[in-house]
Amino acid sequence: MVGSNIQVLPCPLESRREALERLYQELTPPLRDELIASVLDDERRGRVDLSGLWIARRGGWGGDRLAGALLTQKLAGRAAAVWPPEVRAGWSRGAIAAKLVHDALEALRAEGIAIVQAVLDETADPRNALDLTRGGMPRVTDLIFMRRDAASPWTPPGRAEGPRLRWRGLDEAGEPVFCKTLAATYRGSLDMPELEGARSLGDVLAGHRAAGEFNPGLWRLGTLPDHPDPVAALIVAPVPTREAVEIVYLGLVPEARGRGLGAEVVAQARDLALADGRTPTLELAADARNQPALKLYRATGFVPHDRRRVHLVVFPPAR
Repeated sequence: MVGSNIQVLPCPLESRREALERLYQELTPPLRDELIASVLDDERRGRVDLSGLWIARRGGWGGDRLAGALLTQKLAGRAAAVWPPEVRAGWSRGAIAAKLVHDALEALRAEGIAIVQAVLDETADPRNALDLTRGGMPRVTDLIFMRRDAASPWTPPGRAEGPRLRWRGLDEAGEPVFCKTLAATYRGSLDMPELEGARSLGDVLAGHRAAGEFNPGLWRLGTLPDHPDPVAALIVAPVPTREAVEIVYLGLVPEARGRGLGAEVVAQARDLALADGRTPTLELAADARNQPALKLYRATGFVPHDRRRVHLVVFPPAR
């Protein structure tokens, strides 16, 4: 356990440069100084929010020293992201890192955050995963990132005879119907099942709206001619930083699964990506445990290009 001479607290304004130096301690000095100057300038311009920066200070004979730093960021829909802590080397490094994660999580819980996630790439220091786990964020799965050229020709099975699904946008269908369909597609889903019921549908929609550029025309519901209620939900969003369109969400209600409709939903995503005349890359991320989804995406031309580890904590609702 960490001694009583370690204090974890939100980073004061006057300590932000020092905290960033600790956060980027693995970088070479010239690159670190350049990055810190850029981050602080972005903060002054309102482009970066450092209010989620936490520090650990060590007292005692060595004086009041900044021993570690950790960055959190609140997201739309009562969610938050956490990056692994960076701590000064020493005999209690691991314990300080775990305390940083634990105390930051407790503060997020007190502020009403429902889910907190950290995503580590395959090159991350193994200590990062250990620090997060010890602090209360266990690894739950991996995310497989996939992409395909939206312009490359592809006809899903059944498309030659004409599409079976008829599509409506969010504005036409209405938010209550969209919410009801979205909830139905979550039942029995293999994609991050830990999140089911963790937040209200309003929170979930707020999170989806914040992903990329919100356009209600790109939020779609698919209906079968012989079924009165929608059976498919699709959300796509342009990626502002590159020529790409992301499939933010794709889901089928349980009774519509196993009927070859998934490929038709992917085809609708491709059609939306090409609608404005661009030829972007179509991107998505899927839970590595969701083998039916991965099989669908491979069959529809997606190729894996990255794999990242997901650490997650879901806070129970307040009593």
